[in-house]
Amino acid sequence: MVAIIKCLDYEDEYLKFLEDSHQSRRHDWEWTVTRQRALWSKGRHLLLIASADTYGQYQVTRVGKSVRRRGARDQEQQLRVTHVRRLRRPLPLDELLDGLTLAQRRHLIEEGQQSKGTGEAIRALLLRLRPELTEAVNVIEGAVESWDFGDSRAGQEVALQRDGTLAVARMGGMQAPKLAEWDPPAEELFDDTVPPLFLAMAGGAGHPDQLQDLPELDALDSLAHSDMLSDRPALEDHLVMQDARTMHGWLSEETSHVAWRKFREHGRTLLVANANRTPAEQTLGCDIIFYNVTRHSLVLVQYKKLDAERGGFYYPNSDRNLAKELVRMRSLDRYAAMQAGPTDEQRLDPSPSWIKLCHPRSVLPHTTEMIHGMYFSRRQFESLSDDDRLKDGRGGAVRFGYKNVPAYLDNTLFTRLVETGQIGTTGASTDLVRQQVLRSFRGQRSLVLATLSGAEPPQAARNAQRRHAR
Repeated sequence: MVAIIKCLDYEDEYLKFLEDSHQSRRHDWEWTVTRQRALWSKGRHLLLIASADTYGQYQVTRVGKSVRRRGARDQEQQLRVTHVRRLRRPLPLDELLDGLTLAQRRHLIEEGQQSKGTGEAIRALLLRLRPELTEAVNVIEGAVESWDFGDSRAGQEVALQRDGTLAVARMGGMQAPKLAEWDPPAEELFDDTVPPLFLAMAGGAGHPDQLQDLPELDALDSLAHSDMLSDRPALEDHLVMQDARTMHGWLSEETSHVAWRKFREHGRTLLVANANRTPAEQTLGCDIIFYNVTRHSLVLVQYKKLDAERGGFYYPNSDRNLAKELVRMRSLDRYAAMQAGPTDEQRLDPSPSWIKLCHPRSVLPHTTEMIHGMYFSRRQFESLSDDDRLKDGRGGAVRFGYKNVPAYLDNTLFTRLVETGQIGTTGASTDLVRQQVLRSFRGQRSLVLATLSGAEPPQAARNAQRRHAR
C-alpha cells in the first residue's frame, strides 16, 4: 500500500531536527504524527512525505514506512513513521501525479492512503523518476514488524485463526502469499468482546483473487455479476457461487461475525471463512474444518496449547473441555467410517478428527510462517494418553510435549498429506460438514472453514505447478 502525507511547516522543521540529531550517530528514529482517521483505515504503507517549498508548492522530500497506531481522538488517527529516507533530489508532487491516468486520478486521495491500483502506479512513477530510491523502497517495504499481543486472549484467538487460515491454504496446495500481508488491530483488544477476525485484516481487501466480506446472500448475487469473476468460465463461476452460498448457509444460522476470502491457483478455488460469535474470555479455542468438494473429503483439527513455548507441555487431565470434545470427535470418526465404501479412495488414515498441540505465542510475524506444533489423529492422541512414556508429570500425570512424545506430524507433513489425499475422509457429505460447523459454534469455538473445489490433476502435475510457482 502507498500513502501520501503533506507536512505542515512545523512538522517539516521537526523532521529536520530528528534527521540532524540522529545523523551523526546513525541511529534509526521514528516520527509520530496525527491525521484524520477516515483516510487511514489500513495500517502499513510506503509513505511519501511531501513538504512545501518557498513558493508553497509541495515536493516529495522523504519516503518512509507508516504504521497505524491507536486512535488519538474521536476523528483522528495516530501514525508511527519509521525508516525515513531523504531524497537527494526532491520530486515535485505535481510532476509525480501528472503521470497518472485519468482513471487513476479519479481514485487519487490528495493526502492519505491510496487505492491499490493508484498506489501501485504512484510507486512505479516514483521509481521511474527517481530510480536511485529503488533500494530504499525495497528496504522500507520489507521492514514489516511483528505484532505483539501480549497476554490478550483476543490476540490468541486471532493467532489461532491466522494459523488455521495458513493451514487450509497449504492443505489446498496453495501459496496464498497475500496472507502474509495483514493489518494488525491498532487498538487494544478486549477479552469481553468478540475478537477481530484474521481474514478481515488480511489479504489486501479488493484484491481480484479474493472475496470481500459477504454478510448477506444478496452480496453473493451481486458478486456473481461483477467483473471480479469475468475472466473465468461461467460454469466455474456458478460452482464457486454455489459453494459460497452453501458456506454462508452453514454459518449464518449461528453467527453474522464472518470474514470471507477466495483464492485461486492452477484451476482450483479455495473459499475460506473465519467466524466467531463469543467474547474471547468465553471462547474455548479454534477449529479447522477443511472440505475437499471434489474428493468429498473432510478433515477437522482442534487446537490445544502447550503451557510454555520452550519445553512446554499439554496436560489432558487439566483440560475440562477435552472429554466432551473427544466424544464429538469419536462420533464424527464413527459416522465417517460408516459412510466409507469398498470403492472409495484408500487413505493412510481415513479418520477426519485431528488435534494440534501448538506453542503459545505472544508475537505474530508478517510472514506465512505457521505456529510450530504437533498433530495427532484422535486415535493416536487417545493411545498416547495411555502410554507410560507420557506419564512423567508430577505424580505420574500424563503430559504431551516435544521431550516425551515418540512421534507426531509437523505442519509441513500434515498439510502435505491432506493436500495429496493421504488423510481425510472419503464420501463425506455437505450435510456432515454443516453439522460440524454448528457443533463448533455450540461448543463456543472460533472457526476456520474452507472448501476446495476444481480440477484435481495427478500429484506429479501438482508438484510441477508448485515448483514453477516459486
